[in-house]
Amino acid sequence: MDQGNLWSRFKAGDKTAFESVYRSCIDDMYAYGLKLESDQELVKDSIQEVFIDIFERRNAVSEPYNIKFYILKALKHTIFKKQKKERKKLKLHEQPLVSFSAGHNFEDKRILSELDEEKKQLVTKALQTLTSKQKEIMYLRFSVGLAYEEISEIVGIDHASVRKQVYRAVKKLRNSKAFDDYKGIVLFYSMLRIL
Repeated sequence: MDQGNLWSRFKAGDKTAFESVYRSCIDDMYAYGLKLESDQELVKDSIQEVFIDIFERRNAVSEPYNIKFYILKALKHTIFKKQKKERKKLKLHEQPLVSFSAGHNFEDKRILSELDEEKKQLVTKALQTLTSKQKEIMYLRFSVGLAYEEISEIVGIDHASVRKQVYRAVKKLRNSKAFDDYKGIVLFYSMLRIL
Protein backbone atom coordinates (compact mmCIF):
# COMPACT_ATOMS: atom_id res chain seq x y z
CA MET A 1 0.00 0.00 0.00
CA ASP A 2 1.33 3.43 -0.87
CA GLN A 3 2.24 5.72 2.00
CA GLY A 4 -0.19 8.47 1.03
CA ASN A 5 -3.18 6.14 1.09
CA LEU A 6 -2.02 4.54 4.35
CA TRP A 7 -1.59 7.94 6.04
CA SER A 8 -4.96 9.18 4.74
CA ARG A 9 -6.69 6.12 6.16
CA PHE A 10 -4.81 6.54 9.44
CA LYS A 11 -5.87 10.21 9.68
CA ALA A 12 -9.47 9.13 9.07
CA GLY A 13 -9.25 6.91 12.17
CA ASP A 14 -8.72 3.53 10.47
CA LYS A 15 -7.22 1.29 13.17
CA THR A 16 -5.84 -1.15 10.60
CA ALA A 17 -3.91 1.66 8.95
CA PHE A 18 -2.54 2.74 12.34
CA GLU A 19 -1.46 -0.85 13.03
CA SER A 20 0.26 -0.97 9.61
CA VAL A 21 2.18 2.21 10.39
CA TYR A 22 3.13 0.76 13.76
CA ARG A 23 4.24 -2.62 12.37
CA SER A 24 6.26 -1.07 9.54
CA CYS A 25 8.18 1.22 11.91
CA ILE A 26 8.46 -0.46 15.31
CA ASP A 27 11.57 -2.60 14.70
CA ASP A 28 13.57 0.27 13.20
CA MET A 29 12.37 2.59 15.95
CA TYR A 30 13.49 0.25 18.71
CA ALA A 31 16.87 -0.49 17.08
CA TYR A 32 17.53 3.21 16.41
CA GLY A 33 16.31 4.22 19.85
CA LEU A 34 18.74 1.81 21.54
CA LYS A 35 21.57 3.39 19.59
CA LEU A 36 20.65 6.79 21.00
CA GLU A 37 19.85 5.63 24.54
CA SER A 38 20.85 2.43 26.33
CA ASP A 39 17.92 2.56 28.79
CA GLN A 40 15.43 0.16 27.19
CA GLU A 41 12.52 1.44 29.27
CA LEU A 42 13.18 5.04 28.23
CA VAL A 43 13.27 3.93 24.59
CA LYS A 44 10.02 1.96 24.95
CA ASP A 45 8.36 4.91 26.70
CA SER A 46 9.56 7.22 23.94
CA ILE A 47 8.19 4.95 21.21
CA GLN A 48 4.86 4.78 23.01
CA GLU A 49 4.83 8.56 23.41
CA VAL A 50 5.52 9.05 19.68
CA PHE A 51 2.62 6.81 18.68
CA ILE A 52 0.25 8.35 21.21
CA ASP A 53 1.24 11.81 20.03
CA ILE A 54 0.75 11.10 16.33
CA PHE A 55 -2.54 9.34 17.02
CA GLU A 56 -3.87 12.23 19.11
CA ARG A 57 -2.65 14.85 16.62
CA ARG A 58 -3.33 12.86 13.43
CA ASN A 59 -5.73 15.46 12.04
CA ALA A 60 -3.24 18.29 12.57
CA VAL A 61 -0.21 16.46 11.17
CA SER A 62 0.44 16.94 7.48
CA GLU A 63 1.12 13.90 5.35
CA PRO A 64 4.82 12.98 5.53
CA TYR A 65 6.52 12.04 2.28
CA ASN A 66 8.30 9.19 4.13
CA ILE A 67 6.48 7.78 7.16
CA LYS A 68 9.50 5.95 8.59
CA PHE A 69 11.64 9.10 8.35
CA TYR A 70 8.92 11.13 10.09
CA ILE A 71 8.59 8.54 12.88
CA LEU A 72 12.37 8.20 13.44
CA LYS A 73 12.79 11.96 13.58
CA ALA A 74 9.96 12.19 16.12
CA LEU A 75 11.55 9.39 18.16
CA LYS A 76 14.95 11.11 18.26
CA HIS A 77 13.30 14.34 19.39
CA THR A 78 11.31 12.51 22.09
CA ILE A 79 14.37 10.66 23.40
CA PHE A 80 16.35 13.90 23.41
CA LYS A 81 13.58 15.58 25.41
CA LYS A 82 13.42 12.72 27.93
CA GLN A 83 17.22 12.64 28.30
CA LYS A 84 17.27 16.37 28.93
CA LYS A 85 14.54 16.03 31.56
CA GLU A 86 16.40 13.14 33.25
CA ARG A 87 19.69 15.03 33.22
CA LYS A 88 17.98 18.02 34.75
CA LYS A 89 16.70 15.82 37.54
CA LEU A 90 20.11 14.28 38.11
CA LYS A 91 22.02 17.51 37.38
CA LEU A 92 24.40 15.82 34.97
CA HIS A 93 24.99 18.80 32.70
CA GLU A 94 28.55 17.83 31.80
CA GLN A 95 27.56 14.74 29.77
CA PRO A 96 26.52 15.01 26.11
CA LEU A 97 22.78 14.58 25.59
CA VAL A 98 22.84 12.09 22.73
CA SER A 99 25.63 9.64 22.04
CA PHE A 100 25.23 7.05 19.34
CA SER A 101 26.52 3.69 20.53
CA ALA A 102 26.89 0.15 19.31
CA GLY A 103 24.80 -2.81 20.41
CA HIS A 104 24.61 -6.44 19.32
CA ASN A 105 21.68 -8.73 18.64
CA PHE A 106 21.64 -12.53 18.43
CA GLU A 107 21.82 -12.82 14.63
CA ASP A 108 24.71 -10.38 14.42
CA LYS A 109 26.58 -12.18 17.19
CA ARG A 110 26.25 -15.41 15.20
CA ILE A 111 27.68 -13.74 12.09
CA LEU A 112 30.50 -12.19 14.08
CA SER A 113 31.41 -15.50 15.71
CA GLU A 114 31.94 -17.03 12.27
CA LEU A 115 34.68 -14.56 11.41
CA ASP A 116 38.15 -14.81 12.82
CA GLU A 117 39.01 -12.81 15.94
CA GLU A 118 41.81 -10.81 14.32
CA LYS A 119 39.48 -9.56 11.59
CA LYS A 120 36.87 -8.59 14.19
CA GLN A 121 39.45 -6.60 16.08
CA LEU A 122 40.58 -4.80 12.92
CA VAL A 123 37.01 -3.88 11.92
CA THR A 124 36.11 -2.82 15.47
CA LYS A 125 39.23 -0.67 15.61
CA ALA A 126 38.37 0.90 12.24
CA LEU A 127 34.79 1.63 13.34
CA GLN A 128 36.07 3.23 16.55
CA THR A 129 37.81 5.85 14.43
CA LEU A 130 34.40 7.16 13.37
CA THR A 131 32.78 9.92 15.38
CA SER A 132 29.42 9.39 17.06
CA LYS A 133 27.80 11.56 14.36
CA GLN A 134 29.45 9.54 11.56
CA LYS A 135 28.24 6.27 13.12
CA GLU A 136 24.69 7.61 13.33
CA ILE A 137 24.79 8.89 9.74
CA MET A 138 26.21 5.60 8.42
CA TYR A 139 23.53 3.66 10.30
CA LEU A 140 20.70 5.84 8.96
CA ARG A 141 22.09 5.72 5.42
CA PHE A 142 23.08 2.07 5.05
CA SER A 143 20.95 0.22 7.61
CA VAL A 144 17.71 2.19 7.58
CA GLY A 145 18.10 3.40 3.98
CA LEU A 146 17.19 7.05 4.50
CA ALA A 147 18.04 9.67 1.88
CA TYR A 148 20.71 12.29 2.58
CA GLU A 149 18.03 14.99 2.94
CA GLU A 150 16.18 12.94 5.56
CA ILE A 151 19.36 12.21 7.49
CA SER A 152 20.17 15.90 7.38
CA GLU A 153 16.92 16.72 9.16
CA ILE A 154 17.35 14.01 11.78
CA VAL A 155 20.94 14.80 12.75
CA GLY A 156 20.58 18.56 12.38
CA ILE A 157 23.29 19.31 9.83
CA ASP A 158 22.93 20.41 6.21
CA HIS A 159 22.63 18.01 3.30
CA ALA A 160 26.14 18.70 1.96
CA SER A 161 27.67 18.00 5.36
CA VAL A 162 25.86 14.64 5.57
CA ARG A 163 27.34 13.66 2.19
CA LYS A 164 30.81 14.77 3.33
CA GLN A 165 30.46 12.78 6.57
CA VAL A 166 29.54 9.62 4.63
CA TYR A 167 32.41 10.18 2.18
CA ARG A 168 34.91 10.77 4.98
CA ALA A 169 33.71 7.77 6.98
CA VAL A 170 33.90 5.44 3.97
CA LYS A 171 37.33 6.79 3.01
CA LYS A 172 38.59 6.34 6.57
CA LEU A 173 37.29 2.77 6.67
CA ARG A 174 38.69 1.87 3.23
CA ASN A 175 42.18 2.85 4.38
CA SER A 176 42.03 0.26 7.15
CA LYS A 177 43.65 -3.18 6.82
CA ALA A 178 40.33 -4.64 7.96
CA PHE A 179 38.87 -4.36 4.46
CA ASP A 180 41.53 -6.20 2.46
CA ASP A 181 39.29 -9.25 1.91
CA TYR A 182 35.65 -10.27 1.80
CA LYS A 183 35.49 -11.09 5.54
CA GLY A 184 36.13 -7.48 6.47
CA ILE A 185 33.44 -6.25 4.09
CA VAL A 186 30.88 -8.81 5.36
CA LEU A 187 31.72 -7.91 8.93
CA PHE A 188 31.47 -4.20 8.20
CA TYR A 189 27.96 -4.51 6.77
CA SER A 190 26.81 -6.75 9.61
CA MET A 191 28.23 -4.27 12.13
CA LEU A 192 26.45 -1.37 10.42
CA ARG A 193 23.19 -3.04 11.44
CA ILE A 194 24.37 -3.17 15.05
CA LEU A 195 26.38 0.07 15.07
